[in-house]
Amino acid sequence: MKKIYLFLLFGLLLAACVKDDDKQPILVTDIVMPAAGTVFNPGDKVTIKAQGFQTDDDVMFEIYWPLPDEPALNYQGYARGVLPVMLEQTATSITFLAPGHYPASTTKILLRRAGDIMTLGEIAVSNGQAPEEFQLYGITNSHSDTGYKNCIQHIDLAQANPTDIVELAEDQKDFSCVVNTPESQRLCGIQTKDGIRKVYCYDLSMRYWQNMRLQNILTLCSNIDNSITAVEQISPNEVMLVSVATSYTRDYFPDYRYELPANIKPEALTRYPGVQSSASQLLLSADNGNNSFTPVVLDLQSRKVHVGEQIQATALIPFQTITDKKDNGTTEYVRTGGYAIVKTDGQTELRLWDQATMTLKEPFATFPNPARSITMLAEDTETLRLYVLFDTNRGGRLIYAYDLVSKAWQSVPGIGYPYSEIVMAR
Repeated sequence: MKKIYLFLLFGLLLAACVKDDDKQPILVTDIVMPAAGTVFNPGDKVTIKAQGFQTDDDVMFEIYWPLPDEPALNYQGYARGVLPVMLEQTATSITFLAPGHYPASTTKILLRRAGDIMTLGEIAVSNGQAPEEFQLYGITNSHSDTGYKNCIQHIDLAQANPTDIVELAEDQKDFSCVVNTPESQRLCGIQTKDGIRKVYCYDLSMRYWQNMRLQNILTLCSNIDNSITAVEQISPNEVMLVSVATSYTRDYFPDYRYELPANIKPEALTRYPGVQSSASQLLLSADNGNNSFTPVVLDLQSRKVHVGEQIQATALIPFQTITDKKDNGTTEYVRTGGYAIVKTDGQTELRLWDQATMTLKEPFATFPNPARSITMLAEDTETLRLYVLFDTNRGGRLIYAYDLVSKAWQSVPGIGYPYSEIVMAR
């Protein structure tokens, strides 16, 4: 009987120890969460009050959402260890942006201090996922030559009713060389702050600006793997390639340094975004300032700079496209690059770049108006288009899409667009 009592006592002690081990530490007290039933939109400000927050405290999210394919099993998708966008942290409160980029979710807020973790509470956040289809955006900036406000707009491809996304502040009005990493829901471009060209990204889901901590950037390039590369000036005649990761990390490539020829000034590369034409080449455009442009190619294998022949033109815009080639009876689709050339008579030519001969091929499409910006839509092998922003003779601009399958131009509804750039994004 004594052995039984001892065994029961040992079991109770063990249960008590387990309970103590599972108990969370108390890092703050008097917690005040947002009102019950509140549903935040991605990017909304969220404030949690409590006593005892410390300067070195970290905040993390655990995000959970139902999986609709298996409702009976109550399976959940989740993301753990997500870092918030913090706005303010004091001894009595923390303020952050509600997370975006996830389905409608329950977000658990965790406080971490020196290895200890305490759950502060939970909030409900509405859907912040990217739209299923690519969207077209227009940027009106200080280069637009229009009296319209500087802003980013969403362009409805079916109707002529653009909607404002965000107005550009006075120190953001030159936001340009805009590119997107598909699935990121972020538009990345260059702003000049205190005379320095820096990379900023606007988060379309959470509606805020992110300083990517890159400076002296001449232009941004869209890569064939959907990433972004920045061309950074590191000396009066030398540039280096830097990775712009929309996950807010960055990688430098010390070996990817290029010495520019004497006739190419770094500032000449700032007018248009570049593109990766193949696995080994970045296509840039140099504005010579006298109604002439020069193709500039950075070779990723040889680490050399190739300068093409000077072209009499009012614009030379790099673009990325998809071409098909036959191989043993099968069709293979590959990403490649080219240039939109605006001739001095105002006509636009679309030409592919021949990476073997380092020359431009003959035009595969022409348009009577001068182009200002070009972006690609590639959803599948039947939906391949180049969207081009054109000037008109009567002021304002129009947008046409060149269908790479049917080889025909298609008008996008609306006229009088004020943009200087357009970009497809998702």
